[in-house]
Amino acid sequence: MAAVLLAACGFAAATAVRAHAVEANPIAGLFGENAHVTVRLDADPRRIGVEVGGGHGPPRVLARGELVSVRAGGRDRAATGAVVVFAPADGWSGLLPGQRVGFYGRVAAPDRRDLTVAAIRARGSPSSVSAPSWMQRVAAGVRSRFAELCSHTLGAREAGLVRGLVLGDTAGMSPQADQQFTTAGLTHLTAVSGSNFALVCGLVLLAVRPLGPRPAAVLTALTVVGFVVLVRPSPSVLRAAAMGLIGLLALVTGRRRQALPALGAAMLALLAWKPALSVDAGFAMSVAATAALVVVAPVWADRLRGRRGASATVQAVVVASAAHLVTIPVVAAISGGVSTVAVVANVLAAPAVAPATIAGAVAAALAGVWPWAAELAVACAGPPAWWLVHVAEWCAGLPWARIAVPDGAAGAVLSGAAIVGVCGWYGSRRFRWCAVVATAAAEAVWLPAHWTGFG
Repeated sequence: MAAVLLAACGFAAATAVRAHAVEANPIAGLFGENAHVTVRLDADPRRIGVEVGGGHGPPRVLARGELVSVRAGGRDRAATGAVVVFAPADGWSGLLPGQRVGFYGRVAAPDRRDLTVAAIRARGSPSSVSAPSWMQRVAAGVRSRFAELCSHTLGAREAGLVRGLVLGDTAGMSPQADQQFTTAGLTHLTAVSGSNFALVCGLVLLAVRPLGPRPAAVLTALTVVGFVVLVRPSPSVLRAAAMGLIGLLALVTGRRRQALPALGAAMLALLAWKPALSVDAGFAMSVAATAALVVVAPVWADRLRGRRGASATVQAVVVASAAHLVTIPVVAAISGGVSTVAVVANVLAAPAVAPATIAGAVAAALAGVWPWAAELAVACAGPPAWWLVHVAEWCAGLPWARIAVPDGAAGAVLSGAAIVGVCGWYGSRRFRWCAVVATAAAEAVWLPAHWTGFG
């Protein structure tokens, strides 16, 4: 308890200091004005839809980065902090993380409370762009070659899905396919997470195992870092990478590897480095799902293993159910809806995920050095990708596949209470009796008041 309180006080103090720095940032005095801004990009610009006059205007992108400098009124001002940039796609779409971009735009207050200091609407193409680093150039080359290989070898829907499975690149998925995967509860397949890192680390460890534990761990750690650069450091990627590096450290030092302490250490390290992750829905879902797979799923599997059904089937149902249940409140809060077919969809999809991901990863690694072998590998990813696409399409088309719930805090509290109630009802006879008594007491108070006009 002392350690928990000490960590909580430390994080509270650090977050307070950062929040004050955001409020006192010099750029706050430029809200509503035009300025020349230089930003270092943190991620690839992402296309967004903008409606103009009831129709769709020119394509635009959203880019996130770190503020470098601001020039307004003929005076340069040194400023730092996270910013979000809304810009036209022309001149911005091909930019890479790490590049410094200078542009003119209108500075405004940010909409989200995530330590972002400003939202900037860029006017036209950048006036200056620095050269990307060699690592980003290599990563961009791998991503572009892999996208071209998938488009050339597979159908449009399968190609877009394989790109998402392997590299988290959803640019090739149509809006219809994206909606089907959301309704079916399969969007996590296109977000690189722990399963991708487990497959990559497993393949590398098998290849370098004869070198010994320490050289193998070092080479695998370098592979993890390179994979993060390749797939881009989204919240789920950062969480999975941090856990993987902690596991490799345990391998080198000979310590026992346990998933829950690794998850806790990864959370503390990431939140200390980037406090904005504490209000990121993707990070919350990644951590919650991982914790459920570590804590809840083994207990459920042990209880169900002796009943009907094969062990593999029971394990698939348990994993899908545990991960889905703990993420429902977050999904409800951000989307205002809950998938009712997610468990079925994930169980049906489970056999095809690993073959498609492994074949796609091999194809991405060979695309630049062995083209015909890469084409053969990506062709092997086609059948499992076809199955995943049709599972999402079929499940999304079922009646009541997605139900609407209130969004925001109300949706999270309502869905969380419903989950606790259902689990308690099935898991405890005492809970059932308490629920019955509480319901009867509420009715005994409400009905007379309603009938007498005091309700």
